[in-house]
Amino acid sequence: MIIFNDKSLIIRLGKNSDLKEIKNIDESLKRTINKNEYNSLKQAIKNKNLIISSTKSTIIGYLWYEYLWGYIPFISLIRIHKSYHRKGIGEKMIKFLERKMKKMNVERILSSTEVENKVAIKFHQNIGFKECGYLEISQREPNRELFFEKLLTD
Repeated sequence: MIIFNDKSLIIRLGKNSDLKEIKNIDESLKRTINKNEYNSLKQAIKNKNLIISSTKSTIIGYLWYEYLWGYIPFISLIRIHKSYHRKGIGEKMIKFLERKMKKMNVERILSSTEVENKVAIKFHQNIGFKECGYLEISQREPNRELFFEKLLTD
């Protein structure tokens, strides 16, 4: 089911056939998906928790979310092919998620980024997320994760 389609960008739920192109996105960012993440992405597809952005022929981004405590959506990962950065694609995928969650009467969405990632912090702030705390993780660098909340009650 396509909810957003402006002829140049299609945003939809993920399918198993998307996994190969997701790897291309990660490679463009010099990232790799390990076996556990790959299996988690397959589960996200099964649970309808993976959002894909594409042109008519190529997948260019994905948003993976999970549920904290079984009911609060948490954006685990947003990745957009390097060639498509700063074109509003991340925001459009989040708007897609917001519409989906509003239909389910969800009140908020959570997200996070590393405290050092100033670009991601500004991105969250620009689309209405508010800082709501952080988590310090021992034996991990960087070890401080900043959390954001966006209320969907408008």
